[in-house]
Amino acid sequence: MTAEAGAASLGGVVSEHPTDSGRCARVAAVALAVGVLGVAAGVPLLVWWFGADDVSGPNTVAGAPLGIGLLALCYGVPRAVRARRTRGEVFVLHERGVVWRRPGGERAVPWAEITSVEQSGRQQAAARAVGADVHCRVRFRDGGGLLVTGFTRDAAELARRLERGATGRQTW
Repeated sequence: MTAEAGAASLGGVVSEHPTDSGRCARVAAVALAVGVLGVAAGVPLLVWWFGADDVSGPNTVAGAPLGIGLLALCYGVPRAVRARRTRGEVFVLHERGVVWRRPGGERAVPWAEITSVEQSGRQQAAARAVGADVHCRVRFRDGGGLLVTGFTRDAAELARRLERGATGRQTW
């Protein structure tokens, strides 16, 4: 079955939810910049701290920039990869399933093919700012899956509808 035929078999379009990969890339760029600056400041401070003869007390001042920089790099790299992978991604919710469009193809998934919908987002202002307010992983019967994050338009509503559709409780 072609992707177009698969989408047609899912019934009418209920809503479309594009992913804002540009926003994801901006979050990644800020995290990577903080990471590079933190490491660039932290390494010389740490070298100076351990090279000084008369330094006493905790090495927090020397280690904090390095630690923050490394954490920011660990956060920024996966976001940059995700921003690249989600360019052009759109979730199209249909009456009887969802279509996941991305560059290079699309996949039509009827509700019966969804085995689980797991949500683990955090409802805090900081989480919303970095797209972590919604983290909805959808697993398919064939082992594949998709991920909806806070970078997707109306992601919380999409996640709720995916869960309701997968459990047969959808109401449009």
